[in-house]
Amino acid sequence: MAPPLLQKRLFSGLLLSALLLALLLTDLFLSSLTPPQWVVPGTKINLAHWLYNGAISSLLVLGFTWMAARELVNFARNLGFRPLGKVAQVFSAGMVLAPFVAFNFKEGLLLGNESWGVLWMAMAVGFSFFMQAVRRGTENAMVNIACTQFIILYAGGFAGFLTKLRMEVGGPRGMLLMLLSVLIVKMTDTGAYFFGSWFGKHKMVPWLSPKKTWEGFVGGILTAVAVAWICAVLLERNGIPVGPVQHLPFAARVLLLGVSLALFSVAGDLCASLLKRDAAVKDSGDSLPGLGGILDVLDSPLLAAPAAWFFWTRLTPLP
Repeated sequence: MAPPLLQKRLFSGLLLSALLLALLLTDLFLSSLTPPQWVVPGTKINLAHWLYNGAISSLLVLGFTWMAARELVNFARNLGFRPLGKVAQVFSAGMVLAPFVAFNFKEGLLLGNESWGVLWMAMAVGFSFFMQAVRRGTENAMVNIACTQFIILYAGGFAGFLTKLRMEVGGPRGMLLMLLSVLIVKMTDTGAYFFGSWFGKHKMVPWLSPKKTWEGFVGGILTAVAVAWICAVLLERNGIPVGPVQHLPFAARVLLLGVSLALFSVAGDLCASLLKRDAAVKDSGDSLPGLGGILDVLDSPLLAAPAAWFFWTRLTPLP
């Protein structure tokens, strides 16, 4: 019989996964429909179009990002730093919402251009300087501003690539590719856990993550490639190309997808472990009973999100 803690983690994980899957499938279903006309009087803005085109997935990512930024602020404060908490959370949220707003409101406004993300980061730096000067003067200005910008980039910037993937591809296909990418990443964690438990003998980085082994690392990559292969077969059978179709054979594209997401998944997990160890905490928080904090769940997808976005939108021709 599994230990009580493991049972609690399994129950919480399954419940959270079922809830998220239900919401994402709802987003997938809505994006396949033609939205009704809920036009704002005096404008051409159709609110139904916004609701049917990525609202649920974007709000989910936004919620996770807001809580992740708050946990990172607490990490910094545990170490004696004083990041600008609300600034970090608000601008992190903006990094997630910007792709949703841009790609629903881009007609004639050029809001789909990636340079808007750079402008938002520049605004975040400028506002951080302003708030530091108004509230705290010169006291640890560089450290406080640097901490704030790191949180915005790590929590908001990386998570924003999930929304970018969802919105740039668009429609049911965008939701599906986002969902499958997160699935591959989380299955990497699952494969690494079980392979490490069964065969693990050689520690990977014992001072940072004592339970991680090289056997688990290899098992995670093999699991990611296997899941990527299944997903790729199903996608191509339904007319959705996987990777740079004209340049690589199918097996190479699957390996590229599975291995790249697996490597970024493991790196993301280790990065979060580094931050938690530095802050002297076991879990990033207690917002998810049995699972810890948001960063304990989001650590791998955060770092893998840019890789998934690049694979599906830059190595795969958009429809």
